[in-house]
Amino acid sequence: MIQTDTKPQRRIQDDWFDIAPGIFAALSFAAGFVAILAVAAPSLPHMRGLDAVERLFAEFPEFSASVGGVALMGLATGLLRRIDSAWAAATALFSAGCLYAFFRHDHLPFAIVGGAIAVGLWLSRRAFYRHSRLTQLAPGPQLALAIAGALAVGVIGALLWAGGRPGFAEAPWWALLTDPHLGRPGRSLTIGLAAFGGLMANRYFLERAKGAPAPAGDEALARVEQIIAATPDAPPDAQLAFCGDKSFIFAEDAFVMSAKGGSSLISMLGPVGKRAYWRPALIAFREEAARLLLRPVVYAAPPDLLPELIDLGFRVEKVGENALIDLPAFSLKGSAKQNLRTARRRLVEREGAVFEVSAPPLDEPIWRELEEVSNAWLEAHGGREKAFSLGAFDRAYLRRHPIAIVRQNGIITAFANVWVNAGGTRAAVDLMRFHPEKASKGVMDFLLSEMLIWARDEGMQIFDLGMAPLTGLSETEFASFFARIGRLVAQYGDSFYSFEGLRTYKDKFDPRWEPRYISAPGAWTLPIVLAEVGFLSNGPKK
Repeated sequence: MIQTDTKPQRRIQDDWFDIAPGIFAALSFAAGFVAILAVAAPSLPHMRGLDAVERLFAEFPEFSASVGGVALMGLATGLLRRIDSAWAAATALFSAGCLYAFFRHDHLPFAIVGGAIAVGLWLSRRAFYRHSRLTQLAPGPQLALAIAGALAVGVIGALLWAGGRPGFAEAPWWALLTDPHLGRPGRSLTIGLAAFGGLMANRYFLERAKGAPAPAGDEALARVEQIIAATPDAPPDAQLAFCGDKSFIFAEDAFVMSAKGGSSLISMLGPVGKRAYWRPALIAFREEAARLLLRPVVYAAPPDLLPELIDLGFRVEKVGENALIDLPAFSLKGSAKQNLRTARRRLVEREGAVFEVSAPPLDEPIWRELEEVSNAWLEAHGGREKAFSLGAFDRAYLRRHPIAIVRQNGIITAFANVWVNAGGTRAAVDLMRFHPEKASKGVMDFLLSEMLIWARDEGMQIFDLGMAPLTGLSETEFASFFARIGRLVAQYGDSFYSFEGLRTYKDKFDPRWEPRYISAPGAWTLPIVLAEVGFLSNGPKK
């Protein structure tokens, strides 16, 4: 028996279901716009001698087409979000539009197009898996503005149509609504405007609040701390859970920390906890994102998480690389470390530099000195703390970690907080700050070198220097669209953020580079998602 390979076919199906919502959302808006243009310039003959009730029945198809056009444009939001009720409504409207075009206007091409789109929607049913009521799918500001623009074009078209009819010049303005002939498109468009007004009223008065994950309470934070403490191999940067800007989703002995960024629910790192519960935690995360009508995103995912991400329908792209130091083999010997040794000797012998690691709790005088260094550093670097993917100078947060300090002539000139995992085998650096006026040149090299030596002497195995974002991306002709966009951002955005400069700095310490990934259900949305992560990390703490 000859067996055919079904993998290419399955890949084509997966790609189609990935892009189908965007395609049908665009088609839905376009069809609604065409419907508005059709009622703005009716081609039916003038029917004389009808009373009000007869005219209502005679013009009912145009009224329905006007409302249906607005509805189709409004459904674009739900189709793009893969909502099942939006799929059902769009399929029904396209089917009705097919019949309307054929029987009312005898327009075979429009009927064929509408029928084909209805069939395409039916065959793509699996792409629309999220559950939500239609009353919760009011269009966002951009789509509402587009619908208003389409209706405005319809009104202009109706005026042009009426202007070409006999008697227009002598008719009063209200004839555009009341005249049996001149007012025909005006009446239909008025119904459409009323439908649009209903959508907006639903948005601002009836729609439930959505897209706002519940803030973490003391009970959730206590559970997070318990899970981290019970997971010896948890990544050190799991301590970002205590920055005060994240919510938590739990699955037994694992959790996902996340925050809303734009139209996405963004998880930092992915699941933290016992390996057996990573998959249930990711499923719970996706369900929570669907409930909030947000796009699920995992940022800075480690390589170990890729099987679960791919299996659960995420599209994965490399977003950068983390610099990892294998501590047992680390030393400052060798020609490659000559500059580090020279800076260390100069700072110790000439500048009176002393390194120390202070475990919490710290005395108040030390806190005041650290705060002075932090404020001076912030003032020199934009004046605002980062968020989400980095910690901030917050005493409640910093009290959880050892603080590495450099003193020069007894005065603190630089510091960093160090994350250490529960097993004591891995460490990572978070904040690194120095006083721009009081610190000597090379103080950060000295601080980082001493931290690595301290962690090695404490018996730790790996020290994580953090990510160099948008570096290490593929440069081959087979590189993905996301990788090409990422390289362009790194190349032309260097004046805003030194991507290659950060990697070059970390290369001083001869690390091995481990990839980190960003993932979301749709490959085409990943550049947008990366921008949302950037705004979330650089915006004010929520």
